[in-house]
Amino acid sequence: MTVAFLAIVFFALIVIGAPIAVALGGAAVVSAMIFSPIPTGIVGQKLLSNLDHFTLMAVPFFFLAAALMENGGLVKRLVDLARALLGHFKAGLGMATVLTCIFFAAISGSSPATVAAVGNILYPALLKEGYSKRFSIGAICTSGSIGILLPPSIPLILYGFVTETSIPKLFLAGIVPGVIYGALLLLTARFLAVREGVQVRERASAGDMGRAIRVSFPALLLPIIIIVGIYGFPGFDLFGMQFSGGAIFTPTEAALVAIALAVVIGMLIYRELKIRDVFAVVANTVPRVGMIFWVTANALMFGYFITKIGVPSQLAQFVLDAGLSPVEFLLCVNVLLVVVGFFLEGVPTILIFAPLLEPAARSLGIDPIHFAIIMVVNIELGLITPPVGMNLFVASSISGMSVLNVFRAALPWILATITALMLVTFVPQISLYLPALMK
Repeated sequence: MTVAFLAIVFFALIVIGAPIAVALGGAAVVSAMIFSPIPTGIVGQKLLSNLDHFTLMAVPFFFLAAALMENGGLVKRLVDLARALLGHFKAGLGMATVLTCIFFAAISGSSPATVAAVGNILYPALLKEGYSKRFSIGAICTSGSIGILLPPSIPLILYGFVTETSIPKLFLAGIVPGVIYGALLLLTARFLAVREGVQVRERASAGDMGRAIRVSFPALLLPIIIIVGIYGFPGFDLFGMQFSGGAIFTPTEAALVAIALAVVIGMLIYRELKIRDVFAVVANTVPRVGMIFWVTANALMFGYFITKIGVPSQLAQFVLDAGLSPVEFLLCVNVLLVVVGFFLEGVPTILIFAPLLEPAARSLGIDPIHFAIIMVVNIELGLITPPVGMNLFVASSISGMSVLNVFRAALPWILATITALMLVTFVPQISLYLPALMK
């Protein structure tokens, strides 16, 4: 009865146009006060405590780092490098679009940010080179979704936070699936380019290639420093110098390092970032971060209530009693999350369903790290499917095409996402190989 009432209130608030944060928090508070009265002060304390965590600080810092990279010229250098590496292939610029998204995703951790940063530069370039609007916006919209799979990933940070799973291990788990997904998108670009009729560029000379690598090196150095900082160096004993090994800084501290490096590279090396630009970037980033934290606070309140009434444990017991095999359970989860992706963004999906489904997955012997990657790939699919796919809206604003037409353009590319989802679901070692190497 309590669960049914909670669901009715939640969907009723959505139907009347309430923001997702209000629907989540409102449903939890109303249900709690009717079926399990709690003092109003406890609600306020819980909302505050939901946000009072060091791990969550990584979210706004990585968003800010991505915005500073875009404004500081780092994205432009990554684009130039990708063009130098792949420009001479058939569909070279289309493949360069995918590669640039991979480069940028390795720093930003956000798919919509990747679409916006790469799309504003490469969409006009693709059209100028003779690619159709359909190919161009489909490549950008779908390739941008890789941003939440490669580290540092905002959804993986949130998943680790709500399920108490190691975030460094989650970051490692996303690398191999991200590379496979990127390879599938590169193959899709090559296949679709057959119908585009674009001319093949000449291969970049050794001088041009060297220049592109040299100029882009500071931008490429940023993700390397972040990864090395999070996972550290192996221990060594060399000429009397000893190092026991281990991490240098936490993922949250890595976000601060990313901001500092983006400012230094943008202002002192590329000289495209001014002090006034930094203030403007901060001002533009704050509203978006505020929205995410407002959703997070209310989603955690929602999760706290359903945990209090025992829904996760009941669901885990139901799965065990139903006799579902791990494969059958994961198929059901995929179907559920695909449907959820039509209506919810990635952040509330993680915050609502990770605490609900992870105990059931664990009860079947499914590794929580493997389950996290499955959830994230499903969220990637949700980012490029209507009606609330964020990548579709960002791509629409870049191209001037309607959201429906952007979705149609993305359909051939979505097959790569579905293939990646199937591989990640049924081949656990794709996700678990690298984390298993971490002590």
